[in-house]
Amino acid sequence: MTGHATGSHASSLSATRGFLHGLVGLSLLMGLSIGYSRVITTLYAVKMDAQGWMLAAVAVSQSIGMLILATSAGRWVDAHGACTVFIVGSAWGMGICLLTPLVPTFAALLLFTAAASLAMPPRFVSINTIFLSGLQDIGKQRAGWFRAAHVIGMTFLGAVLATTLFPMYGPVLAFWAAALIFGLNIVVFLLGIGRNRTAKRDDQHTARRSSLRQLFKSTLAKQVAIREFSIQSLNAYFAFYIVIIALRYLHLPARSAGFLVAAQGLAFVFTLVMAGKIAILHPRGSRTLGGLMVVGALIGLASSSVTAEMYSYASLLGCGLGLLQIINLNGFALLGETIGFSQAASINALAGPSGGCLEACWAA
Repeated sequence: MTGHATGSHASSLSATRGFLHGLVGLSLLMGLSIGYSRVITTLYAVKMDAQGWMLAAVAVSQSIGMLILATSAGRWVDAHGACTVFIVGSAWGMGICLLTPLVPTFAALLLFTAAASLAMPPRFVSINTIFLSGLQDIGKQRAGWFRAAHVIGMTFLGAVLATTLFPMYGPVLAFWAAALIFGLNIVVFLLGIGRNRTAKRDDQHTARRSSLRQLFKSTLAKQVAIREFSIQSLNAYFAFYIVIIALRYLHLPARSAGFLVAAQGLAFVFTLVMAGKIAILHPRGSRTLGGLMVVGALIGLASSSVTAEMYSYASLLGCGLGLLQIINLNGFALLGETIGFSQAASINALAGPSGGCLEACWAA
């Protein structure tokens, strides 16, 4: 009996570990598909001599799908399951990437970019529904791993691959490579988590699916949404404006400006991976510490003109935002237990990209 129990425990542990690895791998690949497609879209717009408001329009169109379909995607997950919704969303993105370079005009690029953004909510909400519903099993201290993998894929791998392939092979092959990555997302989903694990069924919440306005009546929903919005806004705002500040006002070389962005991003990812246990054991202290780190970093960045200090404050900002992100991801999981995981994922899908979209509009 004891041997059977031990074997069952080992089997369960192995399944949980496999699910975690599949989830992190898929998050990395999803980030890669988003980051890569966004960068090649921007490079394609630049190749068309787009400037000023045209580039801003491309940036906004890349996020507009989340604003339109975030809540609808949650309903689709409830009705059809996360697997089906994820596959349909990825197939849509793959098809748009195949078509985009075939009509080489800026108007077509803008239209296709907006259409491609419609693929993001089904993918994001479905995978986040699975993530939030399984967080209790994989360990709340590992909440940051999922987001860290996504950031690595989107910010680092996507940018490197895009800036390598686009200049070498041009827009047609670059966009078709994006389609291939979307297809690979489907394969990894089915092999990694889709075969053996789906989001926990939430029939009581599915039956009384709330409207967006009703969702935000919850105090916890408002709190996690505002925090997610703030975290993503600050991340996007820093990445955009620190380059301008470094080049125009501090007269630093372009390489130094790039390293400032990298320092903040690496600190953010490092904190997501390493600080999970601290954030779970001491949530109130961690929230206070994270907030103080962010405020201190912003004050330091605003008043410093020394390169070494700028690197330190950029890293401090990344650590603070990473700590707050871990706490907020667990907040979304707690919210999911109350209103349903697909609804919590919809709020997450709406709040985060809204912050990035606001930054793009502000920059324009």
